[in-house]
Amino acid sequence: MCYDAVIFDNDGVLTRPTATTVHREAVRAAFSEFGVEPTTEGVDSVIHGSFARVQRICEIHDVDYEAFWPRREANAAAAQAAAIERGEKTLYDDVSVLSDLDRTMGVVSNNQHETVETILDAFELRDQFEVAYGRSPTVEGYRNRKPSPHYLERAIDELDAESVLYVGDSNVDVLAATRAGADSAFIRRPHRDDYQLAANPTYEVESLDDVVAIC
Repeated sequence: MCYDAVIFDNDGVLTRPTATTVHREAVRAAFSEFGVEPTTEGVDSVIHGSFARVQRICEIHDVDYEAFWPRREANAAAAQAAAIERGEKTLYDDVSVLSDLDRTMGVVSNNQHETVETILDAFELRDQFEVAYGRSPTVEGYRNRKPSPHYLERAIDELDAESVLYVGDSNVDVLAATRAGADSAFIRRPHRDDYQLAANPTYEVESLDDVVAIC
């Protein structure tokens, strides 16, 4: 298939997923700014739960969630930047094959936009991607994360692409691609060995080499 553009998710596709301990550190740091020491259950609710859960945890600790959320995002970006600097969050080896992909490329991630920018600079990837989007550090930015096609549609519009392949490692990636009118490639990295797909991607691949071969 000849695509005008290929857009990639970041975590689990270009870089290895961020360790849960790093995310927990960031949430605890954000709450500490409000004089709160949440339980591990409360921290994990902020990391993995719906925004309603985030609001509930904030209410329990008498913290304004609209004030808390930007601090959570800033601390998450800082914690992940530190993990990259320590060599704990790294690129997958097969990212190097993207230099052979003669297509316009972009990145759309559910991670913070600041984290995406850090990754592009730290791993010297900026020249390979025409556009890059992560979520804005706001409540609205969180609500617009995948499976919403919001940021993917923005990337497609900016690239002025008609036929697009979106490469991701989760059900929300496949769904966001479908909603944005793009084809999808689900990459089954080792952390997705037992992952159950709820929707059918256009392709299922094992590496970025396979993506290059498709194109």
